[in-house]
Amino acid sequence: MKPELSLTARSTWRDPPPEGPAGPGRAFWAAIGAVSVVACLAFLLSSGQFRAPTFLGLYSVSVPLDFRPYDPERWAIMTAEDYEAALKIDPTLPDPRSIDFADATALPPADPAALREEAFVGPAAKPYVFRGLTALDRERAHYCLTAAIYYEAASESDDGMRGVAQTIINRVRHPSFPGSVCGVVFQGSQRAGVCQFTFACDGAMARAPSRANWLRASRVAAAALGGQVFAKVGLATHYHTQAIWPRWGKSLVMTNIVGAHIFHRWRGRWGMPDAFRAPYAGREPVPGPYLPVAQQLAILKGQGIAPGAGPLPALTGAASLPDAAPAPLPGALVPATPGVPPAATSATPAYADPRLNQSGQIREEFAKSGEWKR
Repeated sequence: MKPELSLTARSTWRDPPPEGPAGPGRAFWAAIGAVSVVACLAFLLSSGQFRAPTFLGLYSVSVPLDFRPYDPERWAIMTAEDYEAALKIDPTLPDPRSIDFADATALPPADPAALREEAFVGPAAKPYVFRGLTALDRERAHYCLTAAIYYEAASESDDGMRGVAQTIINRVRHPSFPGSVCGVVFQGSQRAGVCQFTFACDGAMARAPSRANWLRASRVAAAALGGQVFAKVGLATHYHTQAIWPRWGKSLVMTNIVGAHIFHRWRGRWGMPDAFRAPYAGREPVPGPYLPVAQQLAILKGQGIAPGAGPLPALTGAASLPDAAPAPLPGALVPATPGVPPAATSATPAYADPRLNQSGQIREEFAKSGEWKR
């Protein structure tokens, strides 16, 4: 006997209904369109470019009109041949000579070369006046800057000297260098071959300076310490002659070429104006060079310690100065005889505590240290 054919619907768990399309449906997009249309209509009605429908109310606007489209008197004044004819029509007219634009001075046209130079050099340093705490500090700063300008750029023009002075001033204001003028000028001069400025450790200061160039360097130094800015070198902190190109030149940004020197500034934030904010304490150390000039000359002749071999005796006495009086000289500094290299001097330091004056001697209780006990 055949079983009966039974046609029944499958259960939902065996035959799931087909899935709907992914993403928002038609209702969502219809709502978005309706909102957009309403927003556009509201914007147009609020802008006043379209009038509201008449069923929303009457639309009216009132504009006050207090002028006449044609004024024969004004027209006659404007078409008058000269001022005297217009003055007969309206005696209250002002005198045109009282407003004479010919007296106005217009700004001179910008120089394209100057604009290109300014874009190439970068921002200039901010004016800053260096005031020493005492008269001795001011004299030391003036002498140190004058010596650097003279021995670095004595044969150059005034702009060449100003470039060297501005570089030293920028270093004093930068936190990467000593915060004094003499400290910057004679930095590293206590060691052979480590000085920042070559004249401070190559025996150049043994030469008697030219009075005319020393006076010129003194004037440039006084102006730089007084706040004058030489914008042609920008924020340069390094320079070198055009005859060489040191390895560190590639890591800096060249600002300009003035005279015989090429000037550079730091890259990045260290070369921006905000970095030159180091305060000037006003204290100036004893001017150098801190390596005696006689020893510098001996090293040049091959009779001294090799450059960079180690620390050398510091110059405890006063540094010899050129026989010229334009730059203020500290009272403790005595001019040397022109043409005679100064000799190394040594002085025994005197301390308030007498026990400190015995430096270098062995105390009695330690005299026999290191010996075998018997």
